[in-house]
Amino acid sequence: MGRDKALLELNGESLLAKTCRTALTVSDSMFIVARSQKQFQEAIASLTISPESTRTISQSPQLVIDQKFDGALVGFWQGMEAIANSLTYQPDWILLLACDLPNLQDEILQTWVSQLRDLPSRAIAYLPRSVDQHSQKQWEPLCGFYRWQCRDSLKEFIKNGGRSFQKWLANQEVMEIENAPRSMLVNCNTPEEFAAIAKRSNPN
Repeated sequence: MGRDKALLELNGESLLAKTCRTALTVSDSMFIVARSQKQFQEAIASLTISPESTRTISQSPQLVIDQKFDGALVGFWQGMEAIANSLTYQPDWILLLACDLPNLQDEILQTWVSQLRDLPSRAIAYLPRSVDQHSQKQWEPLCGFYRWQCRDSLKEFIKNGGRSFQKWLANQEVMEIENAPRSMLVNCNTPEEFAAIAKRSNPN
């Protein structure tokens, strides 16, 4: 991208702030794995909560500095460790979102949350899937839910050198989120992709 994706702005709001705002429609606590205090502070400064929201936020968003710079899976593990060390309770499920999902929709997240109670107890994740360039179905690991009990297998996988979400999930019981809107899973990795997304979000 050539610059910090998390702080790219759409309609006056950074991508990270939009992700946080949307997540708070279904969660009462938030942990942000970021590369720096500056990145975190700039995003939170522009974070606004809808006045129509009826949710109670139990605490301010908490910063988790990425100490490893070893990929998204290790970043997720650092976030889970911070949750374990900070909360006085163990959550049933964790919502994991990448910072570069400009088309997140709170209504859809709320629908997915309502479906969690119906999942089998052996399932450690509830995720969408998409088809890659080789026509293979792949999990979308950065836009979905993980059961708290996945910590043990995740810790062991990383300890043994694993760094791929796909390889970790291949040996786990994962339930698929059916009919997830493809547009909601679109991320932006290049200036051209972001420009196209920005144009669609504000055609004028």
